[in-house]
Amino acid sequence: MMFPHLLTMLTWFTSIEIMHKEEFIKRLTKKHRRPQQFYRDALHEILEGIQEQLAQGKSVHFIGFGSFYTRTRKGGRGYNFKTNKSVDYKAVRQAAFKVGNILKQAVRRKKGLLSR
Repeated sequence: MMFPHLLTMLTWFTSIEIMHKEEFIKRLTKKHRRPQQFYRDALHEILEGIQEQLAQGKSVHFIGFGSFYTRTRKGGRGYNFKTNKSVDYKAVRQAAFKVGNILKQAVRRKKGLLSR
């Protein structure tokens, strides 16, 4: 095999665990013994509220956790290699997230997210 490190990388990428929304809701239900619909509704309201604020161009800050905000990616000129022509693209407003210090430390396993 010419590239044994690629096989190692592919194995690593396929072993990454991803938690989806429903799995997150089930975990909360099991831990706190409330109905799944309670957490489904709460999460829906939170995400909808963040989305509405961002659509209005406002930021949402959760101290220690992080901030959701919008930024503008400037337009410019690109190049389409298939057609060999220049392409203009417009400025686009996009959502962004900046990680807070407490979440950063929790991910680095220095402290728990809510421990003080």
